[in-house]
Amino acid sequence: MEVKDCRVQLQGTVYIDSVFLVNLVMDLYLLALTVKILGKTVTYARIFAGSAVGAAGYCIVLCLPELPGSLKVLFGMIPVGALMIKITCRTDGIRELVRGMGYLYTFSFVLGGFILFLKGRIGELSGGGDSIAVLSGAAFTGYALCRRGIILFQERKRNPGRGNLFCRVSLPGDEGPVEFQALIDTGNGLTEPVSQKPVAILEAQAWDRMKTRMQPEKYRVIPYHSIGKENGVMEGYEIDTMRVMRKENEKQYDKVIIAIFKGKVSGKGSYQMILPPELSV
Repeated sequence: MEVKDCRVQLQGTVYIDSVFLVNLVMDLYLLALTVKILGKTVTYARIFAGSAVGAAGYCIVLCLPELPGSLKVLFGMIPVGALMIKITCRTDGIRELVRGMGYLYTFSFVLGGFILFLKGRIGELSGGGDSIAVLSGAAFTGYALCRRGIILFQERKRNPGRGNLFCRVSLPGDEGPVEFQALIDTGNGLTEPVSQKPVAILEAQAWDRMKTRMQPEKYRVIPYHSIGKENGVMEGYEIDTMRVMRKENEKQYDKVIIAIFKGKVSGKGSYQMILPPELSV
């Protein structure tokens, strides 16, 4: 018996639900980084909506008929990326949209390369690196490093000298807006334990002008560590709005957590508030 032209074709099974979930997680990280570097204030719901659209778009492109990769990118991923940025950031104009897409795909390239690097260097990832949990963990590590790099870059850009570490902060007081002098402390990593939001610190004497904001539903307990006192707890409240002003720049933050410090945050009284870099301008 003579066998002519014997071919064997191997095909893998792709589970679309797993593909969607992996891309959803990845898109959450990518959009969070893009929002951070663009300096946008967005809700978690909008980030999730943009990520869901991105994951669904990838699945649709994946299921398209056999098309060259370049066509899939041109007619699939580019429009999907634009829609993700538009939903999440609500960009104004084509220029800001293109800028957001550029950051999105740059972070996608960096994060993808970082995950491949970890899979090639760490035995656990090399053996079972295709599981959703492992990929998500590697992606989170890359996300954390990128986010830290963005914060350092933005802080260095905003504060080339010591004199730029101070700004003015406006808060809603009992008899109208009140302003305080604030120090932007790059070492302030204080966060509210439930929401993980960054926390600003205001001395108690300054807080006396905002007594009406001490509503029970806005109350927060904020643990902290400091030199000379291993553990401590500060009372805090959620404020509806806060405006941060420095030179010609101004930025408004919503739903800000402010801790009350019973004492002076500045020995000489030159400022009354300490801001984390995430709440600066």
